[in-house]
Amino acid sequence: MRVKSLILASSAAAALAMSAGAASAEPDGWYGAIDAGYHIIDDINAEASASGHNWNWEVNDGWAAFARLGYRFNPNWRMELEGGYRSGDIGTVRAVSGPQGLCNSGTAPACHSPEGDITSTTLMANVLYDFGTPEWTLRPFVGLGVGVNRVNTDTNGRLRQLPGGNFIADDSSTEFAAQAIAGLAWAISDRANLDLTYRYLTGDMEFETEQAAFGTFSGDYDQSHTVTLGLRYAFGAEEAPPPPPPPPPPAPAARQFVVYFDFDRSNLTAEASSVVQQAAAYAKTGAPTRVLVVGHTDTSGNAAYNLGLSNRRARTVADALVAQGVNGGVISLDGKGETSPAKATGDGVREPLNRRATIDINF
Repeated sequence: MRVKSLILASSAAAALAMSAGAASAEPDGWYGAIDAGYHIIDDINAEASASGHNWNWEVNDGWAAFARLGYRFNPNWRMELEGGYRSGDIGTVRAVSGPQGLCNSGTAPACHSPEGDITSTTLMANVLYDFGTPEWTLRPFVGLGVGVNRVNTDTNGRLRQLPGGNFIADDSSTEFAAQAIAGLAWAISDRANLDLTYRYLTGDMEFETEQAAFGTFSGDYDQSHTVTLGLRYAFGAEEAPPPPPPPPPPAPAARQFVVYFDFDRSNLTAEASSVVQQAAAYAKTGAPTRVLVVGHTDTSGNAAYNLGLSNRRARTVADALVAQGVNGGVISLDGKGETSPAKATGDGVREPLNRRATIDINF
């Protein structure tokens, strides 16, 4: 019956968790959480120090609540400090063998459960591991916890085998405890998670009675099963996004260089070589898509001769650019002869501004 109740509680909590929407990963750093749910514990077998008798103390199913403060170190590992409370009304109390046990204040032959409860208050340090990556919306987790368990026993009944004999206990003990944890976390926002958590708690307990015939009862507070649904919220700062990459440098602008030649010559003067070097250096600041070299002449001489001279001038400049490291595959040549003067003149005029080659660099 208890197992069935635990399954029903787990199913209901899971259904609530699954109804939440997907979200992105929570940040590292501090977080807080609260949980509430259902608690069951097997019978507590406790031995009386004075009489040596063993009694089974049944604890009815009840509720549990927890508060947690934790710190996430990375996407998978976190640690938390947990305070918890587990309720538990006392059910039947019977000796392992024989007629002993406790009843309520009813008269014989009725012997119902005595009044009272056995409750647990814990303070635990938990280490937890979240499976998967921060991009997962549903993440299983497991953990272990150690700490202390303060078990309080408060009951007032009568002895079953001794009508009229009262039995009173109101005492607590604080003992070392450990717990195993497993669950599922469902991200509902970039900072909030619904935690469906199972806890298995084990430890010792004892309590003194007011009857010298029994003395102190000692036993194990274990086989404690708790299923809770909790809300966890991260307070850690979001990681700053990486700075955007710097914008690419602007492509160099198209530019023209002009190389001047002596009369009726196609070789480079010192001044012309300097201009070619400047053009080559500029071309190498980027990746030019085309370098157009066009040769020109003045109007002295006949047109056919001038056309050949302009082609030779263009070739001389192109060869010099390649020698300076410009990719020859992007260089195009042309010769205009005397047809495109920089300065208009009559026929047969020796004009220095027209004895030239232009270098147009395009990116």
